[in-house]
Amino acid sequence: MEVMICVNTSTYDHEYHPIALELNFWDKQLLAECVKHHQQQQEVDEDFINSLPDDILRIILSKLPIRDAAVTTAVSKRWAPLFPTLPSLDIHPASFNPVNPEIDSDNDDESNVEDVNGWVEALFSVLYSRRAPVQKFEIGVEILDYCGGDFYEVFDDLCAAGVQQLAIRNYKYYDDVIYEIPWPVFSCNTIVKLEMVNCVLDVPSKFTGLRAVKSLELIDVTVADNHLRRLISRCKAIEKLVITDCKKIKNIVIRAPNEYSEDEYSENEKTFEGTNLMAFLNGLRGVKNLRLHFSNVYRMVFF
Repeated sequence: MEVMICVNTSTYDHEYHPIALELNFWDKQLLAECVKHHQQQQEVDEDFINSLPDDILRIILSKLPIRDAAVTTAVSKRWAPLFPTLPSLDIHPASFNPVNPEIDSDNDDESNVEDVNGWVEALFSVLYSRRAPVQKFEIGVEILDYCGGDFYEVFDDLCAAGVQQLAIRNYKYYDDVIYEIPWPVFSCNTIVKLEMVNCVLDVPSKFTGLRAVKSLELIDVTVADNHLRRLISRCKAIEKLVITDCKKIKNIVIRAPNEYSEDEYSENEKTFEGTNLMAFLNGLRGVKNLRLHFSNVYRMVFF
């Protein structure tokens, strides 16, 4: 019996070269036992993984980049329904950019979408393949405004399906055009956690959504006084409010809530800088976690 074994015969390259080995009877028996044991161990490992509950397997898949998790649908019938039912999706440029062998596949720091049309098409492919509503959806890209119509459809479908946690992060900071949050977001009554970054808030004068929001984070958003008041007054269940460097705010009265977290609202964090802003936010009686950060041109007055 002749066995071909590939080994690296050089310390200076990564090439593997076949070497022919003549095995006696006992070597053959030992090799056969090793191969059999390895095959049995593989079957045991595979059976163990496949025997795990769907919820555990979904947790495992949620730790993978989306393009890697999507490939598991072709592994077997056991894995096929898992990816389309993942409860959360975290979308960023690297999620659908072409694979670059020179970049670590686990690196999520790719900041730009390379092929816009292909990227958006891949996003819709993932969403259209869903077999269960997305409970948590986070997206952070620089093409939100450029593909406004497409993302309007995305957020409309997510809100209609009952998304519970939504984060919209516009990473296009170098242009005067800022992404405007679409109205389906303001009409959604299933959202409990809402985060918006570098967006324009044109809050409808009459809207019926956001009643379930418990956590609201506004970071670098552009919003007028009356629109901000309107937004927050609608969030009757709000417990956490974060406002950081909002633009266009001029005259909003902030009424201190009855309850707050000492860690988030200590004496050391009460800063009264600047000269221009008197902020009044009504209806914050249930807020337990309040974080406010304004630039030095503003002044915060609490009642």
